[in-house]
Amino acid sequence: MKTLLLTTVTALGAWSLLVTGANAADIIEEPVYVAPPAPAPVQTSGWYLRGDIGYNFKSKSDGHYDFYNVGFGNNGIDNTEHYDSITWKNSANFGVGVGYRVNDYFRTDLTVDYFRTGVEGSSRCGYLVEIGYGLDPVNNNCRYDDSAHASVWTAMANAYVDIGTYGRITPYIGAGLGFAHVKYDDMDNEISCGGGSCNGFPVYNASHPGESSWRFASALMAGASVDITDQLKFDAGYKYTRISEGDAYGYDDFDRDNGASGVQGKDHGFDIHTVRAGLRYEFGGSGFGKGKEPAPLYTAQDTVYAEPAPVYK
Repeated sequence: MKTLLLTTVTALGAWSLLVTGANAADIIEEPVYVAPPAPAPVQTSGWYLRGDIGYNFKSKSDGHYDFYNVGFGNNGIDNTEHYDSITWKNSANFGVGVGYRVNDYFRTDLTVDYFRTGVEGSSRCGYLVEIGYGLDPVNNNCRYDDSAHASVWTAMANAYVDIGTYGRITPYIGAGLGFAHVKYDDMDNEISCGGGSCNGFPVYNASHPGESSWRFASALMAGASVDITDQLKFDAGYKYTRISEGDAYGYDDFDRDNGASGVQGKDHGFDIHTVRAGLRYEFGGSGFGKGKEPAPLYTAQDTVYAEPAPVYK
């Protein structure tokens, strides 16, 4: 009887081990994949502010003036004389602006620039002046030499294309349209022959009141910006500005006393060549689309898995 009981217990124990082993074999630990977090999007569009300083190179133009004849019983404009040259001297240039970046490659801004410059003008004396001085109308050195200062404001709407980013450098091209306000100070006028008297007539000096006028202006730009930070840029480049013709000065006291009025002289516009540098602060930040993609947060070796949980089958 004891032998039968021992045999039964042994058989039950073996069966229990077999069942437990089979169930254990059915436990499969499958890892659960957890995707890495996506990088937060960076706003690339947005407003920006800019400030610039520059240097205007000497710019030459020409012009014309109306000759007002006095003393022959019929005062009035006899003819229009031509200026050989009118020169705006080298000068400093200052500008500020507010803009909006549309995307990584296109932006626009509104800018206001100011400069003040010395002005010099020169021309041969008018025919009637030469006759009045008793000079040979062909061979003489009678000239007008004029000098003044001018203040120029420009207000422009501009558009730029950022060509691409190479490291921290982004070259660009741009164009602008707008208006210029040109105000001349009073002009000093001198008539002389080789720096001295003309056939015994003393050197003539007079002052002409300066005129001001609004004019059409356009511009072309090229340059590059350098990233100091993601938002602060150093901008350097070249700007060409075309300012159309306008009023320069009025008649002197002698002509006005004899009935002259209005504008006497005009310039024929100027081509302004400027090199400039400044800072631009972009509130929208720097984007990923201009070659600034960050390194991936996770590599194939860094794939993250959650702690495996047992799965029973």
